[in-house]
Amino acid sequence: MQLPLNVILYQLSANSLYESQNINLTTDYDGVKFFDINFTLEDSKRYLYLLSEEMLRTYSDQITNSDTFLCVCQNRETHLNEFNHELSLVLLYSNDSFPTVFNKVLTIFHDFEVWDTNFHLALLKDRPLKELLELTNVYIVHPMVILDRNFSLLGYVKTPGTDDPIMDDILDAGYVTPDTMTRLRQDGLISTSEQAANPLINYYCLTTHECYYSMMYRFTANGHTVGYALVFRCSIHPKTNYLDLMNIISENLMLYFQQERFKSRSSSEIYESLFTEILDHPDTPSKQYEDQISFIPGLSMEGYFRLARVSYENISEMPYSFVSWNLRNAAPGWKPFVHQNALYVLRFTSDSDKLGSFLSPDQETLFRNCMGGITYTCGISNTFFSLMELPTAVLQCNEAIRLGRLKDEKPREFYQFKDVFVPYILQELKRSVPSPMLTSPCYEVLKRYDRKNHTDLCEIFMHYLENGRSIGQTSNAIFLHRNTVQNKVKKAVSVMGNECDGSQAMVAFVLAYAGDHEL
Repeated sequence: MQLPLNVILYQLSANSLYESQNINLTTDYDGVKFFDINFTLEDSKRYLYLLSEEMLRTYSDQITNSDTFLCVCQNRETHLNEFNHELSLVLLYSNDSFPTVFNKVLTIFHDFEVWDTNFHLALLKDRPLKELLELTNVYIVHPMVILDRNFSLLGYVKTPGTDDPIMDDILDAGYVTPDTMTRLRQDGLISTSEQAANPLINYYCLTTHECYYSMMYRFTANGHTVGYALVFRCSIHPKTNYLDLMNIISENLMLYFQQERFKSRSSSEIYESLFTEILDHPDTPSKQYEDQISFIPGLSMEGYFRLARVSYENISEMPYSFVSWNLRNAAPGWKPFVHQNALYVLRFTSDSDKLGSFLSPDQETLFRNCMGGITYTCGISNTFFSLMELPTAVLQCNEAIRLGRLKDEKPREFYQFKDVFVPYILQELKRSVPSPMLTSPCYEVLKRYDRKNHTDLCEIFMHYLENGRSIGQTSNAIFLHRNTVQNKVKKAVSVMGNECDGSQAMVAFVLAYAGDHEL
């Protein structure tokens, strides 16, 4: 693992005293070597060569290569002007002996290599961010919070004696509230602009006499922001010593965010992570999600929503990200997102269309075009009125597909939950209610009559109830003459001695019929 010289000096001591010439302290080195005037290393790697003050005085004028040298000086009266001015040289003033410093530098390279290896292994094992931060904690000096792109708290590191009230507000809430966001923006601690410096370093004050530097890292994947790290209470400018160390840490943290984005198959839209957060943590107080939605233009917690799950086979040929891009650009009111390896589309509906179809005929055509001609199936939820109801809508979508396929012999593109509501309720009732409790006297009487006389009055009366007790609608739905339907309905009422016009009797008849016919 390569380390910048600045990080090596900082790890030796946060207040290392040194002089340097002809050196960029941010230059990376692959390791450290003991200086030997008679040894020439043919290697493409860049090494830092350590030598004592005595060795430097002996060989200063004989060294002609362009390597970088770190000289350990115990005498602070020694200065660069005493040596070859063309050398790339650092004089490190230390009370430790040369062998001690050499071993410390070796240990620094070794420990960083171990940390980097363990970090990558933890990523491969899909370990949580908390564990990654615990691995990294030894190198973090200043308090830090890690946020997702919706500013929810993912992890943090606190250091003894360095409490920060802004950070404490984030930890207490579990996310960045609108009030805290206002403070962060006013003090310049955060910027959501893709054009802002990364890292963004700023100077802020907690009180008139208590001021610090802050750092904001913006993590990206495929050019889009996926998370943030905020570092607080740097007493001196980070470029002096801490910046290069944090750059190394942030590079590994970036891998975590990129891996999370790949696993979720999400695209670039900020609303996606909020939707998945609601689905993964439905018990989180709605106030948090309402606050976070306020950061997303054009989105509100309340409204008229419909959800569809889009299912198809050849995902490798039509990745979810590509389909999402098509749908999002085809209609502003469609909000595609991926959750648990399934593609969903949230649709905003108008007040006049709140209980209408998921898509109009023209929109269905547009939807098919976006799917690129592949065969797909959509399970569609009922209308819902708050994004907090997304978990219920997802369940409705899944059940619409499952029960719809059982009900229909020929596959369809769109299955609506409202069409399988009775089978779903019956399915759930059977889990806890004994079957004899789900009978209807009216249905039993009519069923016995049908069995004895080889008639179909139960089926006709069920269609009659499904079509709002309209003879005309029932006739059209089952392709039977109006008079025939009317006569059969009258006969059914006569046999039952009951019109089933009461809500209790009607629900009992429907459930009993559905249970018998596995609708």
